[in-house]
Amino acid sequence: MTTTAPKSPRRTRRRQPTKQSEADVLLGAAIRTARKERGMTLVQVGAASGLSHPFLSQLEHGRARPSMRSLFQIAQALGTTQQELLAAARPPSDEVQRGSAAPLVDVDSGGARLLMQTPSGTGVTEFLGAPPQFEDFFRHSRHELLYVVSGSIDVEILDDQGISTITTLGPRDSIGYAGETDHRFRRHGPDPSVVLVVHTPDGPKSA
Repeated sequence: MTTTAPKSPRRTRRRQPTKQSEADVLLGAAIRTARKERGMTLVQVGAASGLSHPFLSQLEHGRARPSMRSLFQIAQALGTTQQELLAAARPPSDEVQRGSAAPLVDVDSGGARLLMQTPSGTGVTEFLGAPPQFEDFFRHSRHELLYVVSGSIDVEILDDQGISTITTLGPRDSIGYAGETDHRFRRHGPDPSVVLVVHTPDGPKSA
């Protein structure tokens, strides 16, 4: 079905302090390293990302955990990607990756972990669970593919005229689109979902 939907307003979510884990420390260190390599201060990253200085400081020290939205905002501010930050945060390991070997980033109703990141920049991220309601739209420069392993999700895509198309996907269904298209997804129905998100190094540019 098609509906007309305005873009969601930008907002910053406040997070409660979380119990520190190795994954939190590694991800915070990866963000701090990326920031320093670019010669940016926390204040500059905060201004560019729309996130607060205290939250970013806690995050870099592994005492806060980002959502995929806030990690996306940080990556955009640093001129990189969520997958690059997650890849830098992965501890050294063999090619075989066991269940919780990769840092798990919390989302509203589950988590996300990087399964693979190639030298060319192709990344595969596993989402465990999906938010029950649509959140802010994502937009980036790479092509994206969603593949549903289990459960069902609704995928919303906006065209250049602001017309919304919502597609429901079930197990083994997939959908691909240019990352520069506004997109987001939510859980469809009561059951949790597992979704693989594949990003190419560079997506097609808008005309």
